[in-house]
Amino acid sequence: QVLGHIRLADSTSPPFGSMVVSGKTGRTAGMVGDDGLVYLTGLSGEDRRTLDVSWNGRTHCRLTLPESADLSRGPLLLPCR
Repeated sequence: QVLGHIRLADSTSPPFGSMVVSGKTGRTAGMVGDDGLVYLTGLSGEDRRTLDVSWNGRTHCRLTLPESADLSRGPLLLPCR
């Protein structure tokens, strides 16, 4: 489980309702909320390496999660390129 803020290359966030899916399995991992906040769950090791963020019917960027995520420090910053 990962809680984070997704940031695009131009420092904006994906639109509310954007989907985050595994690039490997196609499994939905989460949905983007306000200000790019996302809660990702059900991720395998394979899923963590390749997550696609899509809206308006197409993939706009890809993110990779860190190997270990310490949620005690609050939401992670998740760059999406």
